[in-house]
Amino acid sequence: MELPYLKQDCLLTLREGLTIYYSIDPSYKGNTKLAPAFYNHDIVHVLFGLDTSLVNESLTDTRCIFATNWGLKKYISDYLKDPEAKKIIKVIFKDIGYFKVILFSIMSIPKVIRTFFDCMRMNKKWEINPSDKLLDTKLYVLRKKYNITIIN
Repeated sequence: MELPYLKQDCLLTLREGLTIYYSIDPSYKGNTKLAPAFYNHDIVHVLFGLDTSLVNESLTDTRCIFATNWGLKKYISDYLKDPEAKKIIKVIFKDIGYFKVILFSIMSIPKVIRTFFDCMRMNKKWEINPSDKLLDTKLYVLRKKYNITIIN
């Protein structure tokens, strides 16, 4: 399935992109009910045009930490203090394989560096838990407003 929100000039709203994202795998939406931190993580996937490949998961984490007001400390805390989030992450790592996760994390380092510098070029950081107004704004408008470049 071609995901329209992966394109820089996507005409969908953030909410429409999120709906498509959740249609890929219903467990994504289910995870947000179990562990609310996944909701903002999912928004970052859509806003920054990232699929759920292992390399792009590294880029999503980079964006969550450096391109949003979430920050490293709160991002880690939101996952580690939530027992449901920890369970979900353990299942994901086990399903993929710990070795594969480590290997793909290492392979993603050049893109992570590029993504970090793109985060520093943004006009302002994305606020987690966005308003309905932002959710109903076209992705290309948000990307222009925040100076976001799709890197995938």
